[in-house]
Amino acid sequence: MDGYNWAVDLNESFDLFEQRDTITVSDLCRAVGEALSPVTGSIHRVRCTVSSAKRNQRGHIFFDMVDAMEVGGFSKSVTAKMPAVIWSAEASVISRQLAQRSLPSFADDLEVVVVGKLNFHVVYGMRFQVLDLDYDALRRDELIKLEEIRRALKKEGLWDRNRSLPAPYLPLKIALVTSASGVVKQDFINPLLESGLNFAVRLYPTSVAGPYAVGDLVQTLEMAGRGGHDLIVLIRGGGGAQELSIFNEEKVVRAVAESPLPIWCAIGHSTDSVLVNEVASRFFDVPQSVAKELTSLALEYLRSIMDSAQRVAFFASKVAERELELLKREKLRVAMAYDSFNKRLLSSLVDSLQNIRHEASTLLSQQFHALAIAVGTVTESLGRELATHKTDILESLAEFRFGLLGLLRDEEAGIGRSLAEFRFGLLGLLRDEELDVQRYPLGHGHQLLSLVESEGRYLSAALGNVVKRDPEEPLRAGFAMVSDAEGRWVVSAAQAVSTGVSQIRFIDGGVPVKVVEE
Repeated sequence: MDGYNWAVDLNESFDLFEQRDTITVSDLCRAVGEALSPVTGSIHRVRCTVSSAKRNQRGHIFFDMVDAMEVGGFSKSVTAKMPAVIWSAEASVISRQLAQRSLPSFADDLEVVVVGKLNFHVVYGMRFQVLDLDYDALRRDELIKLEEIRRALKKEGLWDRNRSLPAPYLPLKIALVTSASGVVKQDFINPLLESGLNFAVRLYPTSVAGPYAVGDLVQTLEMAGRGGHDLIVLIRGGGGAQELSIFNEEKVVRAVAESPLPIWCAIGHSTDSVLVNEVASRFFDVPQSVAKELTSLALEYLRSIMDSAQRVAFFASKVAERELELLKREKLRVAMAYDSFNKRLLSSLVDSLQNIRHEASTLLSQQFHALAIAVGTVTESLGRELATHKTDILESLAEFRFGLLGLLRDEEAGIGRSLAEFRFGLLGLLRDEELDVQRYPLGHGHQLLSLVESEGRYLSAALGNVVKRDPEEPLRAGFAMVSDAEGRWVVSAAQAVSTGVSQIRFIDGGVPVKVVEE
């Protein structure tokens, strides 16, 4: 056999096989082993994807090294496969090195460069024995993959999209995306229940491991984004780098970046770092921290409402105090204006009463003067006729006296009626103006009534004085009265000198006299 060329020339006759010796399986395996000796004797570096990895009770890891190609959606097509094994001694070293370097654990879907050799066993067949991994290549590949995702999202404008979404003021409606099994969801829910606040949490269960975990998680995130919630919380319990590698997958990272709702993440432990943390709105170390922050936001919102209510109450009280002060000032202004109006009105009424008093006094003086002139004229006429018609004159004088007294009484009744009408008219005016004298400040109302009464008494007294102007009243009182030649009464020395005195009258008669100026 020549190298790896085991192909059969079909153009050869079947006699070719008949001419050869029949061999056993062992012979065939030895022949294969000899043919593979150039390959099995060397150390090889093979880039592959881990598939169907299983660890048995002895600690050996059996898996398939495959070349896989994505053909659409989330499925991959295997283009080449070779069985491989990591014996327990090497498996322990490899697991420890991966953990120390914070690299993904050895599991399905891990893309890795293995270092080992090809073995061929006549019983177990051909198998690649892994002696070690290229950790630097694994780290480099992981970093290159993450950086390529970052560049792609930044180029498409998705890198900061979720972080730029406005944070809810009071996130009470929560979409919880996590595994349905395990206690991690309770680590998030229990603190919310203990807070006593009205949180509404809806669980969106999803797979976080396995060949279909990526597609399931992406679909769950999209469903949660359409659920009418305030916030999406994506949590996952602790695990190795490989167990958390789903959160570095480009499809998952894109789903988080494109979510219409803010996403808060708590993946693994505080030391774990995944790519979704970089595109999510916020990320936390553990699920309890997410619950604590939500509770803090709700309490802070309630405190802000209380503070706002207190500020509103404070400003309302200040406004009320200011308005009350303005009302007090307005009340004082109105009272002062009302008092000023009353004073002006009262002053006007007093002036009117004084004018009426003056006019009444003038009228009475004029009437008295006219009566005095009439009496003087009559007296003068009577003096001339006294000598010849004394008896007739006395009788006529008596009749005149009684007539004059009647006239004065009639005048008294008329003036009294006028005064009464004036008084009642004034009181009617006060009622028409709706002035309540009991409410006037400073006693102005009572002063007004007192003034009216005083004016009435004054007018009555004046009328009485007029009525009492009986020519013989002073004579009966013991006085003497002086008249001039025309019978007019002389009331001053100057008048006596200028007009001359004709007679001095007493109760029992008159005596002619003559005044001489010295």
